[in-house]
Amino acid sequence: MIKLNMKIITLIILLILSACSPNNEKDPSDSIFQVDVDEIEDVKVNEKFQIVGYLKNSSMRTVEISHGSGMFSYEIYNEAGEKILPNATVLLEHAIGYQVEIGPGEEYRNNGQDQRSKGYYEFVIHQPGNYKVKTHVEFMMNNDGKQKKLSLSSESKEFKVQ
Repeated sequence: MIKLNMKIITLIILLILSACSPNNEKDPSDSIFQVDVDEIEDVKVNEKFQIVGYLKNSSMRTVEISHGSGMFSYEIYNEAGEKILPNATVLLEHAIGYQVEIGPGEEYRNNGQDQRSKGYYEFVIHQPGNYKVKTHVEFMMNNDGKQKKLSLSSESKEFKVQ
C-alpha cells in the first residue's frame, strides 16, 4: 500500500513539475507580436503628415505572415474623443497580397504605398491641440502549415499639433 501511495505521489509531483516548467516560446496562438506607431512630431495645422505603424516580432524565431495592402489602419482622436476622419472623400485600395518573413525582434512596416490611397495613412488636422493615434493591424500567420487570422491594436499614442 505504501509503495502504491509513493508511486501516486511521485506521479503527481512529476505532473506538477512539468506543468510549472518554464516555456521558452509561447504558442503562436498567443500574441508574440507588438503593434505600435512611429513617433509623430512637428505636426502643423493644415499640413499633411504620415503615420507609420509597425508590427514587431517579439518571439525568438522567424515568423511567416501574409497580408493585404490594408494591413495597417489608423484612428486619430482629438482631446474630446472625437474621431478625425481622413482628408479624402474617395479611398482606393488594390487587392494585392504580400507574404513576408519577420525575424526575431524585427519590426515590419508596410502602409501599402502605391497600392492604396494616401488617405489611409496621410492626414491633415485643422485644429491645434493634443491628439491620440491608435494603430490596427490585420494579417494571417502561418503556424506549422495552418493559417491563423490575427487582428491586433496598439495602445493609444499621444502627439501634438501646433
